[in-house]
Amino acid sequence: MGKSQKRKGYRVERKLVQMFISEGITARRQPMSGAIVGFPHDLVVDILGGSSVEAKARANGEGFKTIQRWKGSAEILILVEDRQLPTVVLDWKYFIHLVKGGMDETENKNQKIKKKIRSKGFARTKNKIPSINKT
Repeated sequence: MGKSQKRKGYRVERKLVQMFISEGITARRQPMSGAIVGFPHDLVVDILGGSSVEAKARANGEGFKTIQRWKGSAEILILVEDRQLPTVVLDWKYFIHLVKGGMDETENKNQKIKKKIRSKGFARTKNKIPSINKT
């Protein structure tokens, strides 16, 4: 990796740490950005007791444009590869909203959705045994 790529990586990681800190979330860069065996990723963020973060940056968005197109205006994009756990893609603002406790607001939204589903006549079938008519 060349000097300019290392500088860009450092600059992006530093910016991300500042973004987390400005949101009130403790974050720090890993020493040598993943080059040391005991520190495999770029950042450590105080989410769920300490989460490792890998950052990728592209000047022209190469590799990101398809993801953005798939996501469109949705809040969440879930990528599923056969026999693998799904990968979740979120916008920064939505991610921060969830991390900082936006779950209360999300719960209210879910209640409205549940009411809407019930009013449309969708029945929950989990754990129900279908009745068999014997005539």
